[in-house]
Parts: sequence; C-alpha cells; structure tokens
Amino acid sequence: MHLLYVDESGNPDGAEDKWHSCPTEQRNQVIDELCNTISSRHVTLFGIALEKATASDPIARAFEEICNRCDLFLRRLHARGDTQRGLIIFDESRYENSLQTLLAEYRSLGTRYGSTVKNFADVPFFANSKATRLLQLADLVAYAVFRRYERGDTRLLDKIIAKFDTEDGVIHGMVHLSRSSGTCTCPACLTRRPPRIF
Repeated sequence: MHLLYVDESGNPDGAEDKWHSCPTEQRNQVIDELCNTISSRHVTLFGIALEKATASDPIARAFEEICNRCDLFLRRLHARGDTQRGLIIFDESRYENSLQTLLAEYRSLGTRYGSTVKNFADVPFFANSKATRLLQLADLVAYAVFRRYERGDTRLLDKIIAKFDTEDGVIHGMVHLSRSSGTCTCPACLTRRPPRIF
C-alpha cells in the first residue's frame, strides 16, 4: 500500500520510507481515518477476493469480474436515467498490454457471463500510484479486502463494506471466488446465498 507523504517543499520523495518508519499506532490511526473518509463520501466500491487455486490465470479472472461488476453497475444507472461511462485506472504493472487486450475481448465477445461490456469510455489506463491519491485510496480498499480474506482481520473492511455496490440486499461490488463459497460466511457470499427455510 502506498500513502502519499508530501513534505513542506511539496516533494513526495522518500514518502514510502517515511510511511514505514511511522510508529504502528500512528499508521493505524491514519488508515482508520482514511477508511472513515471513504465511508462518509458518495463513492461506490468494487473488490475481488480470489483464491488462486480457483483460476488458471488469477489476474485475468479478477479483471473479468471487475469489468463485469462495474459494467452491470453502470447499466443499472442507465436504466434509472443516469447514463455514465466508466474508466478503469490501474497502478503501473507488467499486465498493461494483456489487460487492454482482455477488455477489447469483453467488449466484442463478452465475458463468461454471456454479455458484452459496453459502458467503458476507453481502454484501461495505467499510472504510478505514488503520484495519485485516488489510486492510493484504491490500494487501501484492496488492503482492507486482503486483510479480511487473507488474514481474517475484518476491522478495515467493516468500516467500508457499506460502500460496495449493493442492490436489494445483495453486495454486487464484492466478490469472493473460493472453493468454499457455498459455506462461506463473509458478507459477499452470504448476501448471494438463498435464505434458509426452517
């Protein structure tokens, strides 16, 4: 996770070193405040928790889910008379060409769910997360998801779970791809499971 530290001259150089040298209590306080900021804003979140064993190409599988979830959200907005176009911005990575190719395929051939992705304004863009606060906030959301699913620590995700795309009680913006999703008790899996009749 990268959080931007700007010194008095406005220079972010050395920001990561300064972040890691902060006392743990101070870092946790900053993270908590950022989660509170997210939860108090008009924002819709999306996240994918994927067990690598469930996909031959975890990056492509997670990207397909994100594209599909965001597109469905934009379709619902359009149906309500609020037409919007989405734009996906990633931290710089070696996956740039492959992800741009995948989105082009989803637009022309569709995803595994059968529908084509229609609501993105352009190909994915890539930027240095150290230079943009929005990507840093996206890193924080990813960190909260990671802590929940990899470490069993729900504290951060609990603060922002209400901001994930939700309709009719189903959390569409959070997906947990796991071999045990049928018995999983995380919010994403529980809201998709039919209610039990006793």
